[in-house]
Amino acid sequence: MSLIYKINRSPRRRHIALKVSGGELYVLAPADASNDTIAAVVQAKAAWARKHLESQQAQLRHLPLRQWQTGEQIRWLGQPLTLVIARGTRKRIERVGSELQLTLAARSPLPTTAHQLVRGWYQAQAQQWLDDFFQHWQVAELTPRTWSVGDFSSKWGHCTRSGALRFSWKLWLAPSWVVRNVVIHELCHLQEFNHSAAFWQLVARYSADYQAAEQWLRQHGMTVLSNQYLDYCEVEESFTGK
Repeated sequence: MSLIYKINRSPRRRHIALKVSGGELYVLAPADASNDTIAAVVQAKAAWARKHLESQQAQLRHLPLRQWQTGEQIRWLGQPLTLVIARGTRKRIERVGSELQLTLAARSPLPTTAHQLVRGWYQAQAQQWLDDFFQHWQVAELTPRTWSVGDFSSKWGHCTRSGALRFSWKLWLAPSWVVRNVVIHELCHLQEFNHSAAFWQLVARYSADYQAAEQWLRQHGMTVLSNQYLDYCEVEESFTGK
């Protein structure tokens, strides 16, 4: 069966590359690359593409689209919380045991307002998690100037050259050991502002399971970072590649 793919051409790109994202195959190509040349590259990489397409599509089949309705579950540090949504006189959100209870004003649009409330709750809780983490972090040379929680669509965190760390609130959907690894990853950029061998050696010094965490992020980032899902599938199907 032939592969279906989308072509994104760019005058800045010098070589053809394949990318599997959201269960679809993309070809990143130079502006002057011919369709025949692209087809030949796809054919040569067909086995790799099918492997990763099948892996991602298997994850997507196990996950429902996020509807923001009572009874849905959303994870905090990997543990599921059940959404309970009601109408009231004002917006409100709080965690009660294993429930995340939302109260929406009578005329508030359900999906949009529920998403905003949940995002705000996660940002506040994640900020407290970071504050607690850095209160006990004792590595002076890897201490950030500031740290905060934002809303990224395609990355887990970011370190600036001025020493500020910023993380996506969606990271806290992941298990706590993965969250800790991402924070340490960004902390190590304070000393090694790259992904060199020296950087990974530094990460390994403070996070013994960083390789497993990096694999988890590669596997589940597609759905955890997506507002359509904000979740991940428990089925473990590894995939890597460029």
